[in-house]
Amino acid sequence: MVHPDDEEVQLDEAMDEMSAYFRKEYVPKLLITTSDNPHRRTIQFCRELKQTIPNAEFRWRNRARIKKLVVKAGEKQTIPNAEFRWRNRARIKKLGVKAGELGYTDIAVINEDRRHPNGLLLTHLPDGPTAYFKMSSVKMCKDIRKRAPYSTHRPEVILNNFNTRLGHSIGRMLACLFHYDPHFRGRRVVTFHNQRDYIFFRHHRYEFKNTERVNIQEIGPRFTLRLKSLQKGTFDSKFGEYEWVLKRHEMETSRRRFFL
Repeated sequence: MVHPDDEEVQLDEAMDEMSAYFRKEYVPKLLITTSDNPHRRTIQFCRELKQTIPNAEFRWRNRARIKKLVVKAGEKQTIPNAEFRWRNRARIKKLGVKAGELGYTDIAVINEDRRHPNGLLLTHLPDGPTAYFKMSSVKMCKDIRKRAPYSTHRPEVILNNFNTRLGHSIGRMLACLFHYDPHFRGRRVVTFHNQRDYIFFRHHRYEFKNTERVNIQEIGPRFTLRLKSLQKGTFDSKFGEYEWVLKRHEMETSRRRFFL
């Protein structure tokens, strides 16, 4: 457990890779892409995630060369609704470098298995860190009953129960995806709730009945994340230095021991 007033933790966080975001030195810009040959369900999930996160862009990777990609990225400001496509089999490491050059501050790669989203690789640019999450219990907006409509207001972000040093790092990474200045009039709220090392994602809107009662109406999508690894720097499968890796049979020896 980390105390909120721990001076050592405060000093570390003031100098880590995400500190510039919390000093409001830049506006976050997220690139969302997929693994090779994504199924339409994965594509739909990425589009809903794009609507949820302000200033996010979804780029469907195809067989375009990197040179063409950079040219089209420059043309994007002059061509309304133009969509350029990311190279289908590009390495994640190269993808992160090019994304940083194009002004993105974070990159999220959605993996799939049996035509369903099952993993999230999240990299903070330009210096990392990189976290890999297992994704489960994905529910699209259309599957949520009586859901609220989307709005363009920037949401308020709530982080619950990220109490350890590792949990602080993960919470800060997730916060960096969203704009630091929410529109409270829009009544949108995004929640990352950590419970027993499972991170539950929910997207709601406040509904004020009167001055004393308030309800919440879900917008969607919803899903659950579980951290598998945290790597220093950007993604590097060969020479990357891992800060933390989940080893189930060695680490999950007690039901009362949690890492986030």
